[in-house]
Amino acid sequence: MTTLEPQVPRGNALVPFRWDLLGFGLCRAWVTSLLAFSGNEIWGGGLSLSLQIVLYFAAALVAGALALASKPAALARMARREKPFALVSAGIGLLGMVCIILGKLDHVDALFLAGLVLAGSCGGYFETVWGSKFVNLSSDGIQVYTFFAMAVSSLFGIAAGFLPSTAFYLASTIMLGAMTALFLAQPFRTADKDAPLPENAAPMPDRPRPEAEASPSLPEPSVGQPAERQGRRALANLLLSCLLFSLIYNLIVTVAYDSLPSETASQIRFWANLLAALILLCTFLLVKPLSATTLFRLVLPITAVGFVLYLVSPSVLSEPALALSSMGRKFFDILTWILVAKAVQEFSLPPTRYFGLLVAGKNLGYAGGSLLATMALDALDAAVIQLATLVPILMLALIVCFFWLLPERTIDHLF
Repeated sequence: MTTLEPQVPRGNALVPFRWDLLGFGLCRAWVTSLLAFSGNEIWGGGLSLSLQIVLYFAAALVAGALALASKPAALARMARREKPFALVSAGIGLLGMVCIILGKLDHVDALFLAGLVLAGSCGGYFETVWGSKFVNLSSDGIQVYTFFAMAVSSLFGIAAGFLPSTAFYLASTIMLGAMTALFLAQPFRTADKDAPLPENAAPMPDRPRPEAEASPSLPEPSVGQPAERQGRRALANLLLSCLLFSLIYNLIVTVAYDSLPSETASQIRFWANLLAALILLCTFLLVKPLSATTLFRLVLPITAVGFVLYLVSPSVLSEPALALSSMGRKFFDILTWILVAKAVQEFSLPPTRYFGLLVAGKNLGYAGGSLLATMALDALDAAVIQLATLVPILMLALIVCFFWLLPERTIDHLF
């Protein structure tokens, strides 16, 4: 039974606390922990980068399929079968965990690879459908719960990195079960008239905004209206820039991680992600919310400075440089999630389609970056190209991506 509870301001956060959204952080933690685990096998065990590539591709394929299938009739069928779909996806993830464990223990690479494919498919599904729950929050709620979920993801990732193999398998399986239970949990309905109703209170996940349902006399926005056309175009640029940013970033850091111990590489990423999320969360709660434009202005300088420091002295400054660039990437990750949620809410767009495209673009970019990194590492080993040449070229591509595909006015067009 859904409960009505009074809402009391606490900073800029909304209470009662949405415990179900903790599941999104567990979802991200589960996937990134498996990526770190496969990274240890790559850089510590001498295995191929294909381990991570197949996980990325599987997540992108499922998210892309959900985006393509986001037609009204298909969404209605999915809404009626939300629990079975989630349970089947969780079952696929659990089967993936079993394959990973057996493949690792029996030294069967094919089984290990199949497990990562299944886990990636489960992760792509859950990350996409979690987006619909964020759309049903208020504007402040989207920000604070995104920051919170990203911090939770990094915190659990750090903890998982210190576990021995047996404990890691157990913790990963528990995270999978917990995130599924929280996804299916019925959230509290608040009394905030400005905040949309929780997703689970509605018959369809990809429903119109509650204000439109409460006021049938208000006309739905037309696709032909200039503001919405600009918004859709800006959203398309944001999704494309997410793909390119992910590709360039992952290409550089994969090459850089090749010279570091595997445990160091994964911990750098998790600690940097945690710091980035906590900075934004504390700023939001204790000072004032950062605007999307302000956050956008931080991404490129922080990421670029990190790459420059790495280029100056790969042997001495590699760890702080990669930590700084990871903070820039996490700022971008948070920014894109918030912007897509707000744009979908603003223009009454289908959440599954656009979050599916976001998840697919991000994972395709990471997969492409890893694939190109294998070729770049071969070229560096053969002295065909030098690191001092490769990194500046990629940095220039990153700058072009921001100033051409995603200039500041694109953010303004969304709102």
